[in-house]
Amino acid sequence: MNNKKFIVIEGIDGAGKSTICSYIIKLLNNLNIHNIIKTHEPGGTPIAEKLRNIIKFAKGEKFSHKTELLLIYAARLQLLDNIIRKNINTNWILSDRYDLSTYAYQIGGRKINKKIILFLQNFINNNIKPDITIYLDVNPLIALQRIQIKMYDRIEKESINFFSRVRKYYLKIAKKDKNIKIIDANYNLKNVKSSVEKIINKLILV
Repeated sequence: MNNKKFIVIEGIDGAGKSTICSYIIKLLNNLNIHNIIKTHEPGGTPIAEKLRNIIKFAKGEKFSHKTELLLIYAARLQLLDNIIRKNINTNWILSDRYDLSTYAYQIGGRKINKKIILFLQNFINNNIKPDITIYLDVNPLIALQRIQIKMYDRIEKESINFFSRVRKYYLKIAKKDKNIKIIDANYNLKNVKSSVEKIINKLILV
């Protein structure tokens, strides 16, 4: 139980990632695990948070998909160098998004060539992989209904077709990777939490 783990929560906007992150922290605390670093992408450090603000809320000029991609990797490098690499052996790390989001949103959603993503992964020396990734699968129509109560950011304003492509790519990868656990997050939060608890309980025994 003292083995430190790197847990990532993934899903399209509106999937319930923040809720599940909070629930996982509660589960770990109940197991007397308190050395937890909670972070998110893009963001997680002062510089990365400024880049996050640009990525999500920039306006006033055309925003290139390639610019978005480079900013995402700049933010990730800050997070890797200043948080993850320094704490991976001493703390549990829980992240709302990680590199799987980049594959789903940039390759699936933006249709950017996968070779560019792989080059950037190698360029920032991103060789740290999560011990487990929990993918909250949700229909884009349901997800967007959930986020209507707040102001949409630049990415949340994308079309249903965009989010459908993102979801499809998430599932494409998740179904091939045994370390990615797919949870149906469309309706019943109680069932989602129950599934998450089973995954976490199994993880801490490894």
